Amino acid sequence: MYPRKPQIDYTDSSGPEQNSSQLRRGWLAPFSSLRNRHYRWLWLGIFFFVHGMQMQSVAGGWLVYTMTDSAWALGVVTSGWGIPLIVFSLFGGTIADRVRKRNLLMVSQIAACLVTLVITILITTDRIALWHLFVSSMLFGVIFAFVMPARQAFIMELVGKEDMPNAIALGAIAMNICRIASPAIAGILLKLIGIPGVYWLIVITYGIVVATTFMIPPGGTMIARPDVPMMEDLMQGVKYVRGNIIILTLLMMAFIPILVAMPYQMLMPVFARSVFQAGETGLGLLMSAVGGGALFGSALIASLGNFKRKGVLMLLAGIIFGIALILFGLSKALLPAFFCLLFVGAGSSMFMTLANTLLMDNTPEELIGRVMSIYIMTFGLMPLGMLPAGALAEAFGAPFTVGVGGFILTLFLIVISISQPGVRRLR
Repeated sequence: MYPRKPQIDYTDSSGPEQNSSQLRRGWLAPFSSLRNRHYRWLWLGIFFFVHGMQMQSVAGGWLVYTMTDSAWALGVVTSGWGIPLIVFSLFGGTIADRVRKRNLLMVSQIAACLVTLVITILITTDRIALWHLFVSSMLFGVIFAFVMPARQAFIMELVGKEDMPNAIALGAIAMNICRIASPAIAGILLKLIGIPGVYWLIVITYGIVVATTFMIPPGGTMIARPDVPMMEDLMQGVKYVRGNIIILTLLMMAFIPILVAMPYQMLMPVFARSVFQAGETGLGLLMSAVGGGALFGSALIASLGNFKRKGVLMLLAGIIFGIALILFGLSKALLPAFFCLLFVGAGSSMFMTLANTLLMDNTPEELIGRVMSIYIMTFGLMPLGMLPAGALAEAFGAPFTVGVGGFILTLFLIVISISQPGVRRLR
């Protein structure tokens, strides 16, 4: 479609030479993508970026809830990043298809570090207000609009199509390790060094992300578009999605869980403090349970490699996610809730990892940034679920809200399983 300008072959392996086919079949198969040193740096960047985000989620959520004692306020602040992500994500994906993805990641991640630094200073000087947190949430929405599609497209550029499922799963493992450890660490640190101390650690973490991205050469392949307006590129991605029923269905399957199921994360402080009376430590444990299950799910996908019947497993994982949410909403004590969240984490991680993989695997390489930007845009729609979820939790309680979301998700995926055989046949 467009001429390419090759710069650096990122997919060349580095380090000791190994037979890639043997590596994919042997005991090292779950780690095959890490033989690429450029992907190793990106993987480390993903790890520290998610670590910072998880700590910020716990510390920020606790700060808002202690300031206001309101689930509605939690929903308002959390929703701040949604509108910018919706508005800018299409442009982020289009730009990712036109520029060096590494450079785009560098600029975006430096911006994330600076925004967090300003909020940290306001907290430290006791000048923080709710509107500061809302504005910073909006700025992070703009940043995510560029970071997320660029990173997804960069994975394909770094490792190639054969290793892409493994690389995506390894990225999910990095995220889920953080989902286990980071919330628990943040919960403990909130008691030891307080909210300002935790925020200073988050600033340092984002600085490490910038350093790891800097280690990747600023090359790769570019698609030359000297005379093509950006809006024409953007609309080309939209038209491709509209004309491909499989891609459109996968995007819809990504949207529904985010709308009805994922708001459970926003309500975790309510469960920890008001339902289970478990405090900051209980909040960390509940969120770590999700991370533990998610780590198992993503590790399973990584070990399977480029396997067949991905569509069937994706649907099954999503149904497990929904049923586990229903059971979590019915839980009356911390221990059964912890075990339910293990299955919530496993089901959601497997579902989202496979949806991500199938979207990229069924999209032409020159359109990946734009298609993934539409996928990322669905995350910006999460506030459409968070705001009603916050209001519903105020009126009927958090357990009822989470249980209803799980039921809607389960019913939706059962309908898709029956009505869309093409999704079941995806390999």
